[in-house]
Amino acid sequence: MKKNKKILSMVLVTILMSCSSNKILFPAQLEYRTSAQLVLDAFLPYIQSQGYTVLNLNNTRMTMMGPSGFLTTEYIETEWRPSGYFDEITGNEYLVKQKVWIILDSGVITVESLVGYKDKDEIHTRENAPPDLYSFVNALPEGLRNLVSSKSL
Repeated sequence: MKKNKKILSMVLVTILMSCSSNKILFPAQLEYRTSAQLVLDAFLPYIQSQGYTVLNLNNTRMTMMGPSGFLTTEYIETEWRPSGYFDEITGNEYLVKQKVWIILDSGVITVESLVGYKDKDEIHTRENAPPDLYSFVNALPEGLRNLVSSKSL
């Protein structure tokens, strides 16, 4: 009986610890079926409506080198945006930056979220985020995913 209680308590502690720990930020992959210009025209106002400032509003076309040659993309980059969440160790506010690549040839969209905090005019980035900040950061990629499906892009 004591052995069962011990095992049960270990399982519960493991579940609680895994739910409260930092989550790794992975790029989100989306697919689209229409033209990249329609996707871009839908994404730009949506990103701005979420409080982000787009750095390259009038200059989004970009050519980049991929594993199989050159790729042409529509690229959207935002400025670092304050999140309202603070680093426990330094007390500095976390900043969030979003980068979106709409690849013209393959119908794939990649959304990369960057998280960091400013310390003495230098931004220190992180690869993971606490659960509340993680939800804030992933709101834009999830919103873009919903936008693609709701507008049949």
